Amino acid sequence: MAERREPAPGATNCVLWISFFTVLAGFFWPGALGAVSMGLAYAGALHLAVLAYEDIAGAKFHETMSPEEFEHYCACVLRERKWDARVTQFSGDQGVDIVAEKRGMRIVLQCKKYAKPVGNRAVQEIVAGIAHQNAQRGVVVTTSGYTSSALKLAASNQVLLLHHTDLPRIDRLLVG
Repeated sequence: MAERREPAPGATNCVLWISFFTVLAGFFWPGALGAVSMGLAYAGALHLAVLAYEDIAGAKFHETMSPEEFEHYCACVLRERKWDARVTQFSGDQGVDIVAEKRGMRIVLQCKKYAKPVGNRAVQEIVAGIAHQNAQRGVVVTTSGYTSSALKLAASNQVLLLHHTDLPRIDRLLVG
């Protein structure tokens, strides 16, 4: 049985937009209002194509990915947000999984695909990674949560702790 896929967010509204303006263009064709309506329907079709492309090409999280795949997923999300992000070698990375740069700011990330809360060690490693990679900020990204001691240590070292669903908002979160 084929897997049922949900439409891209906004795709349903886009199809309604295209249909409405195509019908409207038919009523008012060949006048100016018909041409404007057809142009708006065309703009809706282009928008639908962009939504479909983003749905196909965008980073996708799935529970069964390996820790290494999770690192690549996080780097892909950053690249979608216009960061120049590269995944470091899998071992010997000094606690840094991703080095990312944007507008002169360098950040380092540690990615933890855990079922249980992430503890102090991840925060300690990314603090060391900040110095090692000459970065301005450090970020720990996880699929779970954080222990209270990790939250305290991160706050005192200005380390950003994120759930992977918050990663697309990283630019706003780094400022705040």
